[in-house]
Amino acid sequence: MLRMEDRIRRLCSELLAKKDEEEVGPILVELRDALHLHIQRMRERFAAYPLLMERRVRNDISNKEAQEGTAKDARPRDTGT
Repeated sequence: MLRMEDRIRRLCSELLAKKDEEEVGPILVELRDALHLHIQRMRERFAAYPLLMERRVRNDISNKEAQEGTAKDARPRDTGT
């Protein structure tokens, strides 16, 4: 049995080789069905795929706190010289 990717590749090749409109129709239907099935299977696989937890922790700083922090940093400091 062919893998789904191989089947899709074969159908694309057949489609490009055909010149008659009547020959193209059935291949398009088969290709569309194969693509639909492939997408459905991929969605199922990725739905069960284990996700990695985010290891970085974001510090939630509000805009007001962030602005106050930058204002404090912008003040000149006494260097004691």
